Amino acid sequence: MTEALALKFDLTLVQRARCNRLIINSDNMEVIETMKDGGRSVGAAAAIFDDCFDYACDFVVTRFKHCNREANKIAHELARLARFFQTFEWSEEPLDEIVMLLINDVLVISNE
Repeated sequence: MTEALALKFDLTLVQRARCNRLIINSDNMEVIETMKDGGRSVGAAAAIFDDCFDYACDFVVTRFKHCNREANKIAHELARLARFFQTFEWSEEPLDEIVMLLINDVLVISNE
């Protein structure tokens, strides 16, 4: 349920940012498979996945890809935080809770 809510939040955020081509990465295979299957789910998050699929159809290109958690630590942390907050957003400065993860990502990329 948390992962589905995070996906819905992300899709609404990129809609507001007027993005039109998306590659959505998730370390949650259920999310990826459900979205590739047209958002159809029989679980507790079925209505959320249905909404997510409808939102995803509004974009010119939307792809869903699975990635391992090590490559997706920021998204995982945001999904974890979503359990505790109804809504939160930022546009200029990242949340304090993810700053170190962002720094680590930059270090990994610059060392490759």
